[in-house]
Amino acid sequence: MTDPVMKMITSERLLPFWEAVTWSAVENAVMFDEVDLDTLSAEEVVLEAISLHLDNFENAPAEELSESKRTEKASQIQWSGNHERGLRRQGDKFMDEGKHEFAILFYATWIEHWLNRIILLRATGKGTHPELATALIRSSRIELKMGRIWTSLGNPMFPKELARQVTRVMESRNAFVHYKWPSGDEETHNESIKRTKLEAQKAQKTVAELMELEDSIFYRGRSEEIREAFRTGWYERRRETLTRVTSSEVEQADN
Repeated sequence: MTDPVMKMITSERLLPFWEAVTWSAVENAVMFDEVDLDTLSAEEVVLEAISLHLDNFENAPAEELSESKRTEKASQIQWSGNHERGLRRQGDKFMDEGKHEFAILFYATWIEHWLNRIILLRATGKGTHPELATALIRSSRIELKMGRIWTSLGNPMFPKELARQVTRVMESRNAFVHYKWPSGDEETHNESIKRTKLEAQKAQKTVAELMELEDSIFYRGRSEEIREAFRTGWYERRRETLTRVTSSEVEQADN
């Protein structure tokens, strides 16, 4: 009979989940400054990152760890749902459909997820307990997240113009959510539509620039290269695992 754990790991239905979990280990290592992006190849970055996070849990049994060590290990890895890809995709879809208010809504939500994720990972990577980091995120205005909180985590100063763009996207989102668009005659209405389209285009551009900022600061401009190495290696290893499982099942059936 197939090992139930192995069956769960190799399930096609759970494939997106396991891929996301495994990528979290790579992302954590990069955000925690645990891998040398200047000397390692993309594949070496992936392998070292995953190895580091496996070591965090295999070096000592949980029952032998002191409370402080358990807290330290809890802060060393963050496996949480990342909705950024879906939010951006939905924003782009609304842009294509001309539903610019909804595009702004999803782009603004993407920005909040993006900023909160980076703060959470950088903070926990520096030893802050995840619960404290989460409380800080929830209690802080977005201007503070791009200001004092951002630089306190060892990040270079947030670009001023990009910060202004983010603030503008949030203001446009709030105007839509709280229904602050002005009413008026047909001319005013048409101008409002044009303005909303322009704001949506700027929001889409802001999202792209934030992704470039993350790439340049944390990945040394190598995020796509590392992601591609991860995808290639992950799927190759998964195919090898499936092959071994299938072979083992055939052998057991023959016996």
